[in-house]
Amino acid sequence: MHARIIILVIIIATAGIAPLHAANTPVSSQKVPAKAQVCAGCHGPQGLGGGIYPRIAGQPTDYLQQQLRLFHSGARVNDFMQPVAKGLSDKDITELADYFSSIKASYEPSTRPISVAELAHGRELVTVGDWRDGAPACMRCHGPDLTGVAPGIPALVGQSPEYMLSRLQMFRDVNGGSLPLMVMSHASKGMSDADLQAVTGYIAHMKLGEHLEMVRPPQDATYQFVPQSPDNFEPPPDSAIPTGPEGDMIWHGLQIFEDTQHEAGRYVGDNLNCSSCHMDLGRRADSAPMWAAYVVYPKYRDKNKKVNTLEERIQGCFRYSMNGTPPAADNPEMVALVTYFHWLATGLPVGITPKGAGYPKLAPPTHPADIQRGAKVFADNCALCHGDDGQGHESRSEMVFPPVWGPKSFNWGAGMERISTAAGFIQANMPYGAGGTLSDQDAWDVAAFVVSHARPQDPRFNGSVEETRKQYHAQDSYYGRVIDDHLLGSPANHQ
Repeated sequence: MHARIIILVIIIATAGIAPLHAANTPVSSQKVPAKAQVCAGCHGPQGLGGGIYPRIAGQPTDYLQQQLRLFHSGARVNDFMQPVAKGLSDKDITELADYFSSIKASYEPSTRPISVAELAHGRELVTVGDWRDGAPACMRCHGPDLTGVAPGIPALVGQSPEYMLSRLQMFRDVNGGSLPLMVMSHASKGMSDADLQAVTGYIAHMKLGEHLEMVRPPQDATYQFVPQSPDNFEPPPDSAIPTGPEGDMIWHGLQIFEDTQHEAGRYVGDNLNCSSCHMDLGRRADSAPMWAAYVVYPKYRDKNKKVNTLEERIQGCFRYSMNGTPPAADNPEMVALVTYFHWLATGLPVGITPKGAGYPKLAPPTHPADIQRGAKVFADNCALCHGDDGQGHESRSEMVFPPVWGPKSFNWGAGMERISTAAGFIQANMPYGAGGTLSDQDAWDVAAFVVSHARPQDPRFNGSVEETRKQYHAQDSYYGRVIDDHLLGSPANHQ
């Protein structure tokens, strides 16, 4: 499962979803608002949309309210919607959003002809994306069945291909703007017209409730593995995974990496996956890519004062970042992960730290990292996905956006609890799909805000917060400090 164009999520501009073909009579539990007739001219009396008009039936209530308020204020420009929204009161907006969100209507997949190759390409963009062109998977943001992620990310499934295509073309032509617009602009800029046709065509042919998963592509026997420079390394694509037992193990490792919760759940104690901190299935430079990790281990780590093998390093991730139980070195899941990392590093020289390894090390901030400034950066750039409370969001019982603090996030022993590590990761990779858009100062500030919250105890806790801080968190950490009258790391406040 994953992410590349995922970002199609934040999106879709107007408010909803356009129709494929309504398969039954829509049902709503809400009284029809007096102003609903204003919407019927374009979206239809039941909000099913059509053609270039989006389907708004069934969209998250908060999303519909937000879009109507943006149109009302003029922050979102649309020649049709702005005049309509100007005449709506706050009460009208609330009633309309509640009503259209409550409408439950099925639909039939599009019957528009589409080639097998185009469907396959569209599915790849939806489920995997194309990070080389900056496009995460659509399902990474819009949910495992593209039905949206409440409260603020709209559904795509059921939308008309004409509407989706028009929105993606618009996103591709704009720069900057609010968070959703910025993310979608980044996601779509590297997509060709053929990409846009494929992804919208595939989504339009999806069935209601169809759960999306990655599909192992046929092997591309023409792919050539060649030695590469550590200064400009590009890992192989999924299509280069060989057939046979070794290829099966590589694919299993990839699946564990992407969906650790299900594929190695007995070793995980929080709501994170390996891919929560390592973008593009461990391929992306400056996101602690796995091809770089493979060629630099074994190596000495100051964290535990010893030379660590790659297996020991992975065990550390399960213990701290996953707040779980480390698998044994010869465990099947461990073997699969190491095999996958080995394959990703094919062609890369051993023992030389390649460019893009780890997370970027930012220069010290101009102004000391500030929690209060970081709270605003978080509200403006992070809360849409991770929630105002930092606990993430799920869809269909699957965690789509991971929690960044609290009992189901990484613990106090994880490297990400260090302010500098979090700042480097955030600046290079967040907001999701639009990494590099935050200033270094904003990255430092929001990192301070995130890691100044309570989280699970450091497994190395020795019974004394003061002594544990002195031994493991003396610098670059909020562990053992009092924030908002709470002693972070205290057994009473560690979650």
